[in-house]
Amino acid sequence: MDLDAAARLARALIAEHGLRGWSFRFDRARRRAGLCRYDRREISVSGPLAALYDEADVREVVLHEIAHALVGARHGHDRVWRATARRLGASGRRVVREGSPEVEGDWVGVCPAGHRVTRFRRPAREQACGRCSPVFDRRHLLAWTHRGVPVPALGEPAGPRRAPVVDPASVRVGETLRVAAPGRYEGVVGEVVKRGRTRFHLRVAAGVLTVPFGLVERPGDVVAGEGPACGRSRPRGSRAVAPAADQRPTHG
Repeated sequence: MDLDAAARLARALIAEHGLRGWSFRFDRARRRAGLCRYDRREISVSGPLAALYDEADVREVVLHEIAHALVGARHGHDRVWRATARRLGASGRRVVREGSPEVEGDWVGVCPAGHRVTRFRRPAREQACGRCSPVFDRRHLLAWTHRGVPVPALGEPAGPRRAPVVDPASVRVGETLRVAAPGRYEGVVGEVVKRGRTRFHLRVAAGVLTVPFGLVERPGDVVAGEGPACGRSRPRGSRAVAPAADQRPTHG
């Protein structure tokens, strides 16, 4: 949509719904569609995204933020906010509709299964696909290109690779696991006293640690042909990344 026309639409909607003393502007966000600033009494919309949206999409974003302004910050995206948004003519969704245009970064990562994510900055470390695995798993590493040019071995760590990821379902209470998270407790061995939804509870000498599933290993696990898993079992800061389908622009 033409940005001048989008600004006129936004200001007309703000006036129509009684937000006296509130202003409108475009901002430079590329992942967030809109924002309501209570302290400034200001509603803003992403200029880069508005330029890609049609009038219906821009109207949806502005009405979403107007609903925030009317109900107040304490309501967030609760039922009160949702009812207000729908009364104004918005959908009441927390994010823009699926399939809305997106501003893509120059860095594109694709996993072996074909899931795709984009970034505006060079990824500092290797990353894995969040759709293929909720925890970091080297089998689902993203292969990166920058402006269409392949970038080999982005963030590839030196030294031994980590042992295979422990399948949480295979771990039983009473089993012994080793902490693989870089930091104070790296290498500490403990007994599993509980398996939560996303973390193991390990009893160690200092007490009970809660460790994410992807940051433990079984003592003695090795990667074939690479000797004992005595180095850092996971590259510092490596993580699983949600795919583009889960990264639709959000509203403020």
